[in-house]
Amino acid sequence: MSLIYEPKGKAREYSPLALNVYTMGCEHQCNYCYCKNLTTWGAMPKVRDLTGLAREAQKTDRQILLSFMSDPYAPIEATQRNALIALSILKESRCSVAILTKGGTRCLDDLDMFSSWPDNRIKVGATLTFMSETKSLQYEPGAALPQNRIDALQCLSENGIMTWASIEPVIDPQESLAIIEASLPYVDSYKVGKLNHVKNATDWNAFGTEAVTMIRKAGKRLYVKDDLRAAMTGFIFTDAETDYESLTLPDRPEEAMLL
Repeated sequence: MSLIYEPKGKAREYSPLALNVYTMGCEHQCNYCYCKNLTTWGAMPKVRDLTGLAREAQKTDRQILLSFMSDPYAPIEATQRNALIALSILKESRCSVAILTKGGTRCLDDLDMFSSWPDNRIKVGATLTFMSETKSLQYEPGAALPQNRIDALQCLSENGIMTWASIEPVIDPQESLAIIEASLPYVDSYKVGKLNHVKNATDWNAFGTEAVTMIRKAGKRLYVKDDLRAAMTGFIFTDAETDYESLTLPDRPEEAMLL
């Protein structure tokens, strides 16, 4: 089985390729996580064997996302450093890499790695769900608190690292809007979705309109996920806002694949 793989379905809206450095569990224990439906899923992730990653990376030119399953900067990374090992290999191969984490400032352990990335083809992002610490602890008890995630984005931005945020799931629309507003000074681009698989009375048209208007006004790049766009009847989007490739990092140059 390949370590680097092509995501399917809704996951494809995030990245053309992905790599999970941990598997079979996550310490963040988000109660909305789709992985918790797996019978083998637990509270403690397992370290993936990265044997063969260098060979795969050398053949890969498209953006690679870390990670869909587990979190590359969950607490286990402090001792196992499997994300760092993977990043070192991907950097050596001059790959384009997007990171998405709820680990907050834990990712800053690798700030020097990010800062020296070839051609700056790396971006580091946070999943932003709540502004309230109480609600964050209720729904994602092991993840970094909201302000800690914003602090990480601020530090990354101030050090010249490209930043992004995933606004999904939207459990409480007002909380999502609040954390978008708080993060705007430090985030270069946003991917905004909704809450899926759970019926609720949310006015997604109203939420989407307010979120898109806020992000546009701040001059940030934006992609609106398919499910949210479908709920925003009559809203006019730009081409970039409907193209899931619009925020994808440039491919690795052909000459880098020959090194």
